[in-house]
Amino acid sequence: MVAALAEQPSSRLLKHIIRCYLRLSDNPRACDALRSCLPDMLRDATFSSCLREDPTTRRWLQQLLHNVAGNRLPGLQAGGGFDHMLVN
Repeated sequence: MVAALAEQPSSRLLKHIIRCYLRLSDNPRACDALRSCLPDMLRDATFSSCLREDPTTRRWLQQLLHNVAGNRLPGLQAGGGFDHMLVN
């Protein structure tokens, strides 16, 4: 699905996909699995143009990547925290 999204971008679908992965990363076992199977396109800048105008989805993606990297940061789902790390 993510590979198809790279060929035919949809900001709305990307938002839902990132949110699903983020929710999965809340579960420790699922998070461990995501370390090996999270699509590389979500780790690199493939979707940066889609995310440029959507700070919420950018924040979700940043949190997802931190969760998968092993840096669990509870409480950031409810609000801020990553705005200073986002590149415009």
